[in-house]
Amino acid sequence: MIPSMDFALMGPELILIAAGIFVLLADAFVPREHGKDDPRGDVNDPRSLTLGITLVGLLAAAGYLCLGRGDTTVAQTTFEGLFIVDAFGDAFKLVALAGTILGVLLSDTWLKNQRLPTGAFYALVLFATTGMLYLLSATDMVMLFVGLELMSIPLYCLAAALRWDDRSVEAGVKYLVLGSFATAVMLMGFALLYAFVGIHTGAATTRLDLVAQAVMEAQAAGSLPGYALMGGLLALVGLLFKMSAVPFHMWTPDVYEGAPTSITAWMSVSVKAVTAAVMLRVFGAPLLEALQLDGILWVIAALTMFLGNTMALTQDNVKRMLAYSSVAHGGYMLVGILAGGDAGSAAVLFYAAAYTFGNIAAFAVLVFLSRAGHEVETFSDLSGLGQKMPLLGVVMLLSMLSLMGMPPLAGFFGKFAIFRAAVSEGYVVLTIIGVLTSAISVAYYLRPVIVMFMKEPAEGAEIATGRAWSVRTALVVAVVVTVLLGLMPSGTLDYALESAQALASNL
Repeated sequence: MIPSMDFALMGPELILIAAGIFVLLADAFVPREHGKDDPRGDVNDPRSLTLGITLVGLLAAAGYLCLGRGDTTVAQTTFEGLFIVDAFGDAFKLVALAGTILGVLLSDTWLKNQRLPTGAFYALVLFATTGMLYLLSATDMVMLFVGLELMSIPLYCLAAALRWDDRSVEAGVKYLVLGSFATAVMLMGFALLYAFVGIHTGAATTRLDLVAQAVMEAQAAGSLPGYALMGGLLALVGLLFKMSAVPFHMWTPDVYEGAPTSITAWMSVSVKAVTAAVMLRVFGAPLLEALQLDGILWVIAALTMFLGNTMALTQDNVKRMLAYSSVAHGGYMLVGILAGGDAGSAAVLFYAAAYTFGNIAAFAVLVFLSRAGHEVETFSDLSGLGQKMPLLGVVMLLSMLSLMGMPPLAGFFGKFAIFRAAVSEGYVVLTIIGVLTSAISVAYYLRPVIVMFMKEPAEGAEIATGRAWSVRTALVVAVVVTVLLGLMPSGTLDYALESAQALASNL
């Protein structure tokens, strides 16, 4: 029997795949008539064409989500239920696409500084983003694995993009080895759950909804075997690795430091947002309780918030500081996942959006200040630059204030929504830990601002000027959205709540 196949439901994913193929073709066949140093500009240079195709593809995918879907409050499925389209998945897809668009804009300047070809780079970004979108629509363990690998393998390559840089190669290899191990652990968990469903129901399936139903039925009957609990734990571990949750976070600072700054910015937001959405869809609060994983996730969330923030205090490298900060933000998202329900899911969605724009604004400042042969990484590289470039200093200030959760910026309302959902579900102690660790973050988030405005520039330090339109656009968009989400959060929060309700109705 031929399964039902509605490719229209996969419109955004197919658009990105096509864009990736066209990028590779343009890079291979468009003649390089003018080099990038030619005074006539990059008109016939494949760099401009590949960047344009990439942005058009990403914007077309986002436009399809906004205008071409119709009503997604009622879920639609295809490929025998392996692929689902609903408002929840589409909302997170928009967040992931927004992060990718900003990351691509930042990458343009970095690629020119490093004199690297753009075709393979942008194609890998597009294919990784396609994997993210498939993950957000996956309703089957096999589909989940395929989407995860489609996202992860290009990321391993992008982390090692600077093949002559030992740190970049180390980042790629470390990410590959540890990521592969985490995926293998998750697959073992899937295998145990598959075996359990086959034994319990007599009809083995990889459908996530049927697996959850079998687990909850067995738990209610008091007949849930230990290997099913172990399967759920191993599957959760694989996702916690992608979330950079403690104790599966040790790869994060090394990979973020060694990877290109623009890729670090993109990875730190989009991968985290997608993983959080997958955890909400796969491990809803009832399934967490049935698998007896809620207590374990409580401890992991607390440790992730605490260690992420405390380790960030000791860093002298800005990228490593932001890496540990990313670990802490993953902990806050875990609090929302643990709270569950419409409020918890909506809070995670809003938080993911706020974190995406706030964090990319900080990385955009680093990319803006970088120049050929030197990336801004240490705090000393930022010394005094706020005095010479006050607008850039203001952008960094707003970004840091949002990330620490200072009103009236986006980060404050994200944390408020998550903590409110957690308190309503009885996680008062966990909320107190979250608030206290947020207070710790003030110490390191203000450090780059203090260095930029209150320190003298290092002797002989150069100031980057004449940055390309792409990095300027990313800088402006990221900081403006960060401010607007804080000043007018109600509309976004309402949209997040509607999307969360769509998830609840489809579970």
